[in-house]
Amino acid sequence: MVGKRRLLRSAVLFSPLLLIGIGAPWVLADSEPATETEVVQRSRRAVQEAPDVAGDHGFRFVRIRYKDNRSGGWGRGGQTWAYDWPAAEENLYEAISRTTELHLDGDPVVLTLADSSIFDYPILYLCEPGFWQTDETEVAMLRTYFERGGFMIFDDFHDYEGYEARQWNNFYYNIKQVFPDREPVLLEPDHPIWSIYYDIDPVEAPSTKDYEGIGPYDDRYYGIFDDNGRMMAVICYNQDIGDGWEWPNRNLENASTISFQMAINFITWALTH
Repeated sequence: MVGKRRLLRSAVLFSPLLLIGIGAPWVLADSEPATETEVVQRSRRAVQEAPDVAGDHGFRFVRIRYKDNRSGGWGRGGQTWAYDWPAAEENLYEAISRTTELHLDGDPVVLTLADSSIFDYPILYLCEPGFWQTDETEVAMLRTYFERGGFMIFDDFHDYEGYEARQWNNFYYNIKQVFPDREPVLLEPDHPIWSIYYDIDPVEAPSTKDYEGIGPYDDRYYGIFDDNGRMMAVICYNQDIGDGWEWPNRNLENASTISFQMAINFITWALTH
């Protein structure tokens, strides 16, 4: 597992104008969906162009591609693993570059949990765990990844009126395959993850989701901890920070700015604990 590195504060301020101002030069336009072949080729090319990413040289964003239980597919078109991809991580890279001194070592990568390359990266990101479907190989790999010190961000799932916690229950079922004896623990507003880099009030943080039945205070954040108290995963429920990364000039109020701040806090926590 990549060694832990301390993220240093930059002298550059995190300005909402840089992130949500209209016409920000790094905000991407709508992109056409990529095919499964294009996803694989792009990821392989990114790894080949930076073969030393496993060393202690910097941070690289890794999105997990999975076979979802809604359509049963792996491709990009309509598949839940790829929501907000690739603009979300490209914009997140820009935010990290502008507001921290963390070295970004290579383009974002897409991997599956069955790929042993996950052990080269300290942080993984999984979108829409409400439709996440695991198999025995992926469960075993993810359990080993966590045991070796890995950290995972689960984001973008929600349950609104009439859905009876279906997405939470699906996530819970799959994570319990990995850790049958561990429970998600609510991250209270005074947990230090909310102040490790930016001072964030998770209660007042706006959600980037606006569904009937989801109120402004319905977002919840949970952690999963090992026997030594190390947080192995952060879970963003009734929230979608990845959507805030993709559309920093589209969301209401300061939702996009908070989304970037949360991501940087999570990354900082994972790399320093």
